[in-house]
Amino acid sequence: MLFSAPIQAEEAPKQMPPYGELLSLPEIIYDDYLNAYDRVFDWEQAPYWWAVGLSTAALLATDDKWIAESQRLGRKLHLSEKDRTTTVASYKDVTILRLPRDTGSFMYFIGDGWTHASIAAGFLAVGTWGENEKAYNVGYQLIEGMISTTIATQTLKHITGHETPDHASKPGGRWDFFPNQRAYFDCVPCYDAFPSGHLAVGSMTLTVIAKNYPDNPWIVPVGSTLLSMLSFQMMNNGVHWASDYPLAIALGYTFGTMAYERGLRESNAMGSGAVVNNAIQWTPLLLPEGLGLAMRYDF
Repeated sequence: MLFSAPIQAEEAPKQMPPYGELLSLPEIIYDDYLNAYDRVFDWEQAPYWWAVGLSTAALLATDDKWIAESQRLGRKLHLSEKDRTTTVASYKDVTILRLPRDTGSFMYFIGDGWTHASIAAGFLAVGTWGENEKAYNVGYQLIEGMISTTIATQTLKHITGHETPDHASKPGGRWDFFPNQRAYFDCVPCYDAFPSGHLAVGSMTLTVIAKNYPDNPWIVPVGSTLLSMLSFQMMNNGVHWASDYPLAIALGYTFGTMAYERGLRESNAMGSGAVVNNAIQWTPLLLPEGLGLAMRYDF
């Protein structure tokens, strides 16, 4: 159930040059959505999207049973159905970081934004201070993928307005398409079930890493196991329905693949001496006279 499309790792170059400047990310994200549109309406990809749609429909019909069985098994395994994380960093009344303190909350934390941001930061740190250009490239791809995937899932959540299991007002949860946005922010769990952002970003992270390191056969089984644990716990604690998962996995796989392919194209182009693109890139400058911006245009 975890992957509607298989991860096919490709042999990446042994040495990959720097992937780009962070200030070029907005243009890259915009380009990702143009490419995503082409992929969604590509007839060659139609079987995958049909699989996503049919599996979602099948799970919608049995969502309540999935939740009941997950929580029954969770009680048998002594996994908490509640959030048992501890605040370790906050500013005034705003919580910055909460960390798990039991097995159930650890399983849920697998999909937390801090987890994937830390993985990306680790690759960037190794790439920067260890002068490992491939690691830097992977970290940059993960940042690109996280932004693209998060925008997509949040947009869909704000459109579909599906209740989470623990806030369901009827079996399967109410769908309120294009809900009132003030009501949405007043009660986020009343509207934000579909699709799962945690699983989408997790799938994206696994896709990027697996494709960049095809010589490590343990990455996919270990990553899939962790995502399965996350998926189970999100049903156990009433955060998501099983039907929230197929599209989330497909989105994560799609944006992760696009981030990887962009990095591969740019590294190959730079390695051959070709111009990567003719995009305008902005770089901040610290001058004796003050702050400034430098513009670069390749042609």
